[in-house]
Amino acid sequence: MRKFKAAITVRSFGLNIYENKKFTEKFDIHYVNTTGRRLSESELSQVLRGVEGVIAGTEPFTKQVIESLSDLKVISRVGVGVDSIDLETARKHGIKIMNTPEAPVQAVAEHTLALILDLLKHIATYNQKMRVKDYSIEPGQLLSGKQIGIVGLGRIGYRVATLLDAFECKINYYDPWVKGDIPDHWKSESNLEQLLMKTDIISLHLPQQANGKPLLDEVSFNFIKKGAIIINTSRGSLIDEKALIKALLSGQIGAAGLDVVLKEPYTGKLLDFPQVVMTPHVASNTNESRQQMEIEAIDNMIEGLWGKL
Repeated sequence: MRKFKAAITVRSFGLNIYENKKFTEKFDIHYVNTTGRRLSESELSQVLRGVEGVIAGTEPFTKQVIESLSDLKVISRVGVGVDSIDLETARKHGIKIMNTPEAPVQAVAEHTLALILDLLKHIATYNQKMRVKDYSIEPGQLLSGKQIGIVGLGRIGYRVATLLDAFECKINYYDPWVKGDIPDHWKSESNLEQLLMKTDIISLHLPQQANGKPLLDEVSFNFIKKGAIIINTSRGSLIDEKALIKALLSGQIGAAGLDVVLKEPYTGKLLDFPQVVMTPHVASNTNESRQQMEIEAIDNMIEGLWGKL
């Protein structure tokens, strides 16, 4: 029985793939990314020549990359989003796309909550001030009682809403495609503008828009309740950065908590705002969820190439 040729291109992989018998019995390991960074298109095309299955992160599997890899059969994504993959081209070439939607849910939800609490309580700001012997203070805010706007009530959005519900927040959501049982006291809004006008904290939990354009742009920010907080742990493309900066300067947006931006790693102007808390796309990166994602990614690739487990 022949082995499939496999590669791992995700920028960090915690499991020792060479000690994983389930993997090594079925695959010849052609390449493992040890650079600690996201590979470019040209690098992907080079290191994946002859590879049939790849465990991937958010590397750019563009049309050009996919068409250069004639042997590729499965892309097994460590994580949820697949917007870094040209799905149409993959479909045309018969490439299976698989992801791990359950594993990161709790980690991303907790990270979202941490960003909200940090912004309301000024924790990171106080920590930095005290290190330079600045003991000035400013009032914080209660999370309890806040009007929350959840945009996208999928797995992560639902978990975030559940956590905030326990803090006695008032949950409002906008999701035209929502399925399943929703608590009666959570309020559905018929359109995004209605949600933006009434909520104190807006949290984004949806994939990149089909056209790639921002969900929140200069027009959207005009609808937002003055002084509201924006949280984004989903995709950087959902927010127009220039419009956000303008809204922060005017006070239309009171604060922002961002784990994702359009261009990563980020070195832009948002870092100059004390009311902006940023993390480097690490919301799902807990030991527990990361390990589970990697295990699921391995199982997915085995299933994709060998059939049902």
